[in-house]
Amino acid sequence: MMTRKLVAIMVAALAFVLPNLASAAEHTVNAEARVFKPAIIYIQPGDTVNFTNMTSHNAVSYLTPEGGTEFGTRGQFPGGSFNVKPDKPGIWGYVCEPHIGFGMVGVIVVGDISEEDKAAAKKKAMETLEGPFKRVIGKVNKIKPTK
Repeated sequence: MMTRKLVAIMVAALAFVLPNLASAAEHTVNAEARVFKPAIIYIQPGDTVNFTNMTSHNAVSYLTPEGGTEFGTRGQFPGGSFNVKPDKPGIWGYVCEPHIGFGMVGVIVVGDISEEDKAAAKKKAMETLEGPFKRVIGKVNKIKPTK
């Protein structure tokens, strides 16, 4: 009897977890001469973003949703490639620090966002970012709300 309960619990847990694992996707952002391609990507929670060609570039988050964990290390180059898995839905703005002067910025949109979410991210960026890092706002302006 105990074995049946245990099996039922395991099956129920797998039924809940497996669809989320199976639906997770991988996306690629390539660091080119002075731009990220694509500069704006739309992903779902649980998806992974692979940054490639990072030899002379970095990708450091400067705008994160409330409670989100920043990615990248300021002032350091990861070399080759690296992956990030944004841990909160919302708008994530990042920059290549050595090439920020050229406007090398990008945005990851996680999950569905509204026009209000976009306005809130823009307001936060205007209040917290300084100097050339405000270039993230230009990319936020180009986001298309999904809800």
